[in-house]
Formats: sequence, C-alpha cells, structure tokens
Amino acid sequence: MFSPFLRASPLSQLHAANVGIQTEKFENLRISIAKGSPMWETLDRCIDVVDSQSVELLVPRVAQLVRAGVGLNTRVGVANFISLLAQKVGVNIKPFTTMLLRLLFQAVKEERSATSKRAFANACATVLKYATPSQAQKLIEDTAALHLGERNEQIACAVLLKSYFSSAADVLGGYNDVIVPVIFISRFEDEKSVSNLYEEMWEENMSSERVTLQLYLGEIVELISGGIMSSSWSRKQKAAQAVSKLCDILGEVVSSQHHVLLSSLLKEIPGRIWEGKDAVLSALSALCMSCHKSISAADPDIPDAILSLILSACSKKTKKYREAAFSCLEQVLKAFNNPDFFNKAFPQLFDMCSLQINKSGQNNLSSDLRGEGDEKEDFSSAHDKIVNCVTACIHIALAPDIIKQQKNLTDFFLFSLSPNFSWPVKVSVFSSIKELCSKLHTETAGSQDSSQYHNIVSFAHELFCKTSVKVLEIVQIVKIAQVHIAASECLVEMVNLLKATRQLPGGEVTFSREFVQVYEVEKNEHAKSLLKRCIDILENLEKEHKVSS
Repeated sequence: MFSPFLRASPLSQLHAANVGIQTEKFENLRISIAKGSPMWETLDRCIDVVDSQSVELLVPRVAQLVRAGVGLNTRVGVANFISLLAQKVGVNIKPFTTMLLRLLFQAVKEERSATSKRAFANACATVLKYATPSQAQKLIEDTAALHLGERNEQIACAVLLKSYFSSAADVLGGYNDVIVPVIFISRFEDEKSVSNLYEEMWEENMSSERVTLQLYLGEIVELISGGIMSSSWSRKQKAAQAVSKLCDILGEVVSSQHHVLLSSLLKEIPGRIWEGKDAVLSALSALCMSCHKSISAADPDIPDAILSLILSACSKKTKKYREAAFSCLEQVLKAFNNPDFFNKAFPQLFDMCSLQINKSGQNNLSSDLRGEGDEKEDFSSAHDKIVNCVTACIHIALAPDIIKQQKNLTDFFLFSLSPNFSWPVKVSVFSSIKELCSKLHTETAGSQDSSQYHNIVSFAHELFCKTSVKVLEIVQIVKIAQVHIAASECLVEMVNLLKATRQLPGGEVTFSREFVQVYEVEKNEHAKSLLKRCIDILENLEKEHKVSS
C-alpha cells in the first residue's frame, strides 16, 4: 500500500516531513521496500551469472548509469550492484579500478542524498581493495583533501573514510599519517552535524587517543599550522581548537613541536578580530601551560613577547575576544611563573580598572535615565576576569614588588568590592585578598628586623582597616551562603596576617565589635565558626597589646 507513495519522491518527501519523518529515514524506508521488488531480485540473480568475460561488457554500462542515472532507487541500486560485482569477480575488476574509483569518488562528492552518498562510498571502498598502490594513494589523498571544502565535501570525506575503515581497512592502514590528522582536526568543525561524523569515526577506530596523537604528532601539527595560517576563519578556529585539545591530552609531550605551533599562533594574534578568534587565545594559553619549560629554554625573550601580545589583546573592544584574552593572561601568568611579569601585567590591569572606575561613575549618574542593566552585567563579567588575573599576578610576585603597589592593590580591592559588581565577582576578590595575605604571611617569617618586615606590617594594617569593613558589609547585605563562607575565609586570612605581625592597627576595639555583631546574626554554621576564629584571634591580640602597654 505504500509503494505509490514511495515512488512519488518530491511529493512523498513533503508528506513525510509533515508527519515528522526525517529525510534520511524516509529514504532508507524507500530502499528497504524497493529491495523486495522483482527488479532488485533480478539484479541479485544477474550477479550470480556474471563471469570475467561479461565484466568487460558490463562495467562500461554500469559506469554510464553512475554518470547519468537519476532517482534514489536507481542510484542506490547501481552503487550496490557495483559493490556486489567487485566482490563477485574479485581481481578481475582490476582493469576497471581507475575508472570506477574516479566515477564513484565524484558521485560521493556530488550526491546530496545521504543514502545515495553512503551507497556510492561503500562501492568505492569495495573497489579500493583491488586497486594498485598508486591508485589507492591517490584516492585516499583526494579523499583527505575534501575536509578543506564546503559542507557537502566535508561530509563526503567522512562518509568515504568510514567506508574505507569498514571495507578496506588493510589498504587504509598504510595511510594513517594522512587520514589521522584529518579526522582529528575535523572533530572541531563548527557545524555539529559534520563534526559528529568525525567524532564518531575517531572513537570507533582510534583505540588509544593519547598513543595515536603521539604517533602522528608531527603530521597533526603540520595540518594544524596550515589551518591557522590559512585565509579561512573557520579553518583558523578549527585548528586553534585542535591545539587546545592536543595540549589537553598530551601535555608536555607537545614540546617537541611547540615552536611550529607557537610561531603560527603568535602571528595570528595581532591584526583584525574575526569571528572565533578567541579560540586562538585559548590555544595559546593551552600551549603555554603544556610547554612553558621548552618555550623559555628555546628563547628566554619569547615569554615577554607572549605577555605583551596578550596584554594588547586585553584592551580590545570586542567583548568575547577581550574576555578570552583575560583568561589567557591568567593561564600564561601561572604557566611561566615569572615574578617579573607582575611588574608588567599588574600596572596595566590597574589602569584598565581605573578606566572602569570612571565609566562606573558616569553610568551611575545616568543609570536612571538609560536603565542599561545588560551593560552593567557585561562590565561585571569582564571585571571578574581582571580580578582572576590580579590574583595570578600576586601569586607569582615577589614581596618587594607587591609592597610597591600597596596603594594600587588596596584601591583595586576596594573598587572591586563595591556594589557595582555581582556576588561572583566579590567571591573572586575574596580569593585574591586571601592570596595576598598568604603571600605576605610567608614573608614575615624570619625578617622581623628588616625594613621589608615593617613595610609588610604597614600593608597588613592598611589592608585590614580598609577592606575588612567592606567584607563584613557584604556578609550582612548578600544573603548567599557561598558568599558568607568565602568572605569569612578571607577575613580569617587577614586576621592571621595580623597575628603573624603580632601588632594591631588603630581602632582594633571597633573592629572586634563589628566582627561580633556579624557573628551573632550569622546563620551559616561554617561561616559562623570562621568568624568566631577571627574574634578569638583579635581578642588575644588585644590582650597582648594591653599587657605590653
């Protein structure tokens, strides 16, 4: 009862779409029913009587059907017939492999029907088994080159390679250095319907991802480098994402090829910003995290050049790219762990913050007129990443350099704790203050008679007096347990730093009272216990102060 419906292809596909049947499933249904027809049965019987002599007459006519045949059933039927024919006559198909491979390859490239494309790919793979080495090499290289084309060619590449794996794995195995890089990098195609084909093929045929990537690292890097340097934005983005994945899996193993990747990435970062360029910054940070030792050893000046490029990228106006630059900066600071980077990065970060302070003041004056809530949210998001970069700067810095930036650091924290920012930003600030206190705390040991020690004491007192009040205010205003815990942990670090200096700033009684007030109304048990610890330390310091005086 379905056969008239199935034969009327354009109309039947329209009805199929209306009832929710996908085109490919509908095509498979048509072929399944057609295989039960007398005509299909006749083709099967023809295969049974084919011999080596009749092949010479049969192949040219079948080839003509590949060129000129129309209709789903006809094209799938001729593709299946070629597969069966090659299996039947075996080596006797060899005189025709050049012609058939060329025709079938072209058919897969041009077919729009997924079912027909797959059928021709299976036929191509079957004929490939009987091809000469030079024929096989040309076909496989031509197939791999399809991944550089438009969507239909990328799909054709995936369908062909999958058929080769299935039907001609022995032949394909000699060309892994060609196909493995193509499959790996094509997993990062922007269009999911394409990338999923390669992802599935990778998972099915690569037994160990790490071993495979190590084995073909040179070839993969060569293909990636070509992609980054190409004129196509999509190829650049795809190649950059492949770098990130490569570094994520192999880590320091990538060091043997770092110079090729680094050179390509550094050339790409300057200049115009194109859609997806943030992937280049992510790739650079991943490469620096994995290969920082090799990069520094090869050329001690390169880390400085990398830092300068990233800081320049942080000043770009494109929001997504700028935020990627801040994330990259944070990772690069951590990777190279160079104390000199503090003096280069923090002043620029503070200058960016100063510009935001001015913008914030203007926004506050005109917010009632404009009501730009979305702009404020974007501002907060960008600042969150700046805070993370400052934390990374503090982590790598030397104490004398930190002390020189005492005022700017304090001002940065005070501004970052202002109501302009959302609570996740404030949590990041708490972590940054903790990092600073921990760094200064470490420096207090064994240096109590030095001028540096007195500078640390002065900084600790200023930091506590100015920021602890802000932190306590946030605990009272923001009713989120995560904020209360993070704030209390921050306060513990500040109080512990005071304890290490064994000195109290002026106004310690007031501070103790404010801690007690917050403690008494705190409902989160963990935060409450941390606040109690702060109160105990402050009270002990106060007692020692009274005894000594």
